Amino acid sequence: MNKKILLLCFITAFTFGCNNVVDVQEPDTEVVPETAISAIKTRYPDAGQFVFKTLIQDKLWKAKFFSRANSYETQVSPSAISADVFINTNDVSLYKGLTDKLVISGGTLSNVQLRENAGDNAARMQYMLNGKAQLLNYYVLADWHIVKLSAPYPVESYTVELSEVPEKIASFCSQAKIDIDSTQIVVNEDQANKKTYIIHPEAALFPIFFDQEGNVKWIAKNSDGSALEDKRNDEVGSAELFDKIKGGFTDFNVPNTLAFEAKYNDLSSIRYVFQRKSGPEGTRDFISETHEVFVNGNSGEVIFEQYSSYVYK
Repeated sequence: MNKKILLLCFITAFTFGCNNVVDVQEPDTEVVPETAISAIKTRYPDAGQFVFKTLIQDKLWKAKFFSRANSYETQVSPSAISADVFINTNDVSLYKGLTDKLVISGGTLSNVQLRENAGDNAARMQYMLNGKAQLLNYYVLADWHIVKLSAPYPVESYTVELSEVPEKIASFCSQAKIDIDSTQIVVNEDQANKKTYIIHPEAALFPIFFDQEGNVKWIAKNSDGSALEDKRNDEVGSAELFDKIKGGFTDFNVPNTLAFEAKYNDLSSIRYVFQRKSGPEGTRDFISETHEVFVNGNSGEVIFEQYSSYVYK
């Protein structure tokens, strides 16, 4: 057992006994404070088998633990549980029953987690479809099952303060007159630990995406202050780019004018929107499906994808 694990066990043993606490973050000197462990134990007195991973040095950890034979996951600050608590489950029947009805059928579900105290009414999981890992969020809204997919799938996702983002982001937002003082800033990390910063300004319809160096990758804003103009998919970007994107959406055949191209300085940010409807409208067999694709028009890179569907309960 290395020095850090020994130290962590000593910290917890003083009050609770050693619970195999492990922090997998480098450098090896990072230690989870006793107060963070105590915050979990206050809510789950019998919690044990802790595994911590550092998300923000000295400020935020992902915590996994067991309590009453259930496996839990959350995020914890030095003094409190700071995010929703999720319970792991192996039951995928409800969610597979839904995806089988949709154009996204055929994928594989894993890492299913239920939001605590929500029963089956709120869950998140990984959905692997055609070699692409996506985050599937499920919840209930009135009489509807809501399924939302987003890609790329984040291995880690957490919020940060403005002081913890690259200076380029703060400078860009200042020049663009985007107030982010009270804005939620989300960091998504992929399997290679590459970060994407996502800022969602208050009252804005669309977030802004930055790479880990702080360069803006996609923004729904024209630098000249003009309003975005909604158009058909084939009216934004180049014909070559649209041909490349539309190939995976042949089943989305409902015409719409929800696409747009924003021009901010030299950056082109494109939003394509594909829609599909099945079953008679006005009946409980009706299903509505929408897929949005956010593309950097300069590089052709797909920055973000979001799929949503509405299925009657």
